[in-house]
Amino acid sequence: MKSLLFIVMMVFVSPAFAQRINLDSARIYLSQDNYKKALPFANEAVKNIKTRDDPEAWFLRGMAYLQLAQDEAAKSPNAITEAYGSFLKTLTLKPDYGSEINNPLYSVAIVKFNRGSALYSEKSFDRSYNEFAEVAAIYKMGGGKRFLDNAEFKAVQVDARKNAAFAANSAGRGSVASALLEDLVKNESKDDSDVYQALIEIYEAGKFIPEELNVIKAARKQFPENESFRLAEINYYLGNGPREELRPKLEEAVRRDSGNADLLFNLANVYLEAAFPANAEGKLVALPANFAETFAKAEHSYDRALKLSSGDANRNYNFALLYYNYARWYNQQMTDNPNADNKTLSDLKAKRNEQFSKAIPYFEKSYSIIDARTGAITDADKATCHNLATVLREIYTQNGDAANKARMDKAAEKWK
Repeated sequence: MKSLLFIVMMVFVSPAFAQRINLDSARIYLSQDNYKKALPFANEAVKNIKTRDDPEAWFLRGMAYLQLAQDEAAKSPNAITEAYGSFLKTLTLKPDYGSEINNPLYSVAIVKFNRGSALYSEKSFDRSYNEFAEVAAIYKMGGGKRFLDNAEFKAVQVDARKNAAFAANSAGRGSVASALLEDLVKNESKDDSDVYQALIEIYEAGKFIPEELNVIKAARKQFPENESFRLAEINYYLGNGPREELRPKLEEAVRRDSGNADLLFNLANVYLEAAFPANAEGKLVALPANFAETFAKAEHSYDRALKLSSGDANRNYNFALLYYNYARWYNQQMTDNPNADNKTLSDLKAKRNEQFSKAIPYFEKSYSIIDARTGAITDADKATCHNLATVLREIYTQNGDAANKARMDKAAEKWK
């Protein structure tokens, strides 16, 4: 009778003790790396009214799902999401939860980082962004104090934020991407040229002109010898001006890379514009005081560019424009001074024709390059050929060259 009473008394354990069994059992199985047996106890603990608000219950559940996520054979892609959510709940219930949660959180971050990378490769940019963003969110848990001494995690989360920006930009969320990159530039990635480059490209694509220039200036200051940023600055001024700031930058670039035909060509174009200023209607105005020097620099730069790449239609065309504009200027003097004496007009005409003669071979070369293309003539090419034929016809008319004028009549009709 006494033994029976003892057995009955052992059955009636307290409800609180019964619920602790779930926690204790989950902990024991986790210590044995047996998440399969730990999970039912952990899930029961977070459902039960007595322990559902216990941060330890959520911590144990997070640990169980983390072990599941790290088991490649289990193939449970949602396990890491459950682990992350459980650890987040743990810290919501107890923000100052012990440091034992730190390494598991870092493990979650690594898994998420790898998932973000895989999703990016699969072009699932929005999902990739979310994974990378959660890596950064984990690092910032506890006001950023939990991982202050973890240099490895700091580097990982910086890369995650950078990758999150790339993913956001690829997903068409340029404002999100630029905000992330701006924050990195200001705080943690001043020595990462990739961050500056990405930010420049985002602002350029979005036509954010002042922002683009600010980043380019910051990049040039941080990386003064970086050629990519030097060219980015030049391209910015080529597209947005002002020319007075572009010229010295191009001159410096040419001094550093004298064999770069593109740089020489762009510098020559700047000299061309400076030599022949025009008003809003396109009419040439008074030649600048330093015209002779500027003209000579343009001529020299075009010549060097063509010696490096003589088969470029645009470079031949613009070189011809240098002489053509000079001829136009002489022509304009004749038009603006109809009452000038015959000698003056004759001198102006001779000087005009001299410049026309210099322009002809380069216009003809540009025309022949495009005209010789087979199977790749675009509408723009056709328009250029028509324009070239028209200009050459005008020159040959002015110079009295009837045969070549007739040839260009046919060419203009061909590309009409």
